[in-house]
Amino acid sequence: MTEELKISATKTATSVLNGVNSLLGSNKVSRLEKENPQLHKEVEDLNGQIERLRTDMQKMKDSHARELNRTNEQHQQAMSNLKRLLDKTYRWFPSFKRFLNMERECLEYGFNMEQTDKLLHGQRINYSGCLHSNEYRRNVLADNVTAQVIRDDRRFLFLHINNTPVALWFKEQFGLGQSETQKKGIRR
Repeated sequence: MTEELKISATKTATSVLNGVNSLLGSNKVSRLEKENPQLHKEVEDLNGQIERLRTDMQKMKDSHARELNRTNEQHQQAMSNLKRLLDKTYRWFPSFKRFLNMERECLEYGFNMEQTDKLLHGQRINYSGCLHSNEYRRNVLADNVTAQVIRDDRRFLFLHINNTPVALWFKEQFGLGQSETQKKGIRR
């Protein structure tokens, strides 16, 4: 009976397998079995390509970092050379720094670059427009004023508006620095 049981179990398994094969189609199963190794190979190839791309990306990152460092070093060297040259220029031509400072001040007051160049050459200019005081953080309307940069005996530069030093001129415009009696008038 055991032999009959084995034969019966084999027949049952074969019929079940035939039923499954008929449901899936035996051609389909064999085709999928053949495609499976091919798909595994494609996955391995793609993984290899991904790894090569990662390696190439890392090489590019490293190359970029080296180039960036080299460029930064060149920039630092150029800045160092310019600073050294500027320091020499300040030592050899002390008034140069004064001119740069006066240029910055004139531009901050509200003069344009062309007007500032004329002022730094000692020329008088007529000006109408808004002038800004950084000290008071306010603007004042200047109507047809005369501006000039004047150099004193020690070669220091001073901006004058209507022949008055600019700081004093702003005080006058804002009504500052006057005594209380001058502001309110003399009371009797």
